[in-house]
Amino acid sequence: MNTVKSTRRFDSRLIQKPRQQPRLQRTAWGFVTIAFWAFYFYLWAPLVTLISWLLGGRMAWAQLYEQKQTVDPFVVIALPVMLVCCAALLIAWAEYNRMRFTGKERRLPHDDVTREEMAHDLGASVAVAASLADGKSVTLHMDEHARPVRVTAGALAVAYR
Repeated sequence: MNTVKSTRRFDSRLIQKPRQQPRLQRTAWGFVTIAFWAFYFYLWAPLVTLISWLLGGRMAWAQLYEQKQTVDPFVVIALPVMLVCCAALLIAWAEYNRMRFTGKERRLPHDDVTREEMAHDLGASVAVAASLADGKSVTLHMDEHARPVRVTAGALAVAYR
């Protein structure tokens, strides 16, 4: 009996290509993930409450909701509803723009600048412009009028101290 051992380890718990999973399975695991994140945040609630209380959250609650020791039902309902509406509107606008601009190039293509134009705009020779365009790492030497006069190719950048 001849067995071949694979040198590559495979962990079946890791998903290499999540898009090849069935949509129902991905959705179910998404809900499981959300549930565990919610539980995790629930565990942090006492500490968040303590910090909020120390920073004046109790006073803010009293000013917003308990004016004259009565709870204003309009404010209790209106503020969370406005919060949810604003969040839904923002998400809807983002999704609209994502669908609208997905796969579309919004910028117009520009023609490449010729080396002659680059040399003219820099106030340098065509040879200097060609060296700048061709070099990966260059040092540019300039005259007293800040015009490029020479290029040294392959030089390393000097770090400031």
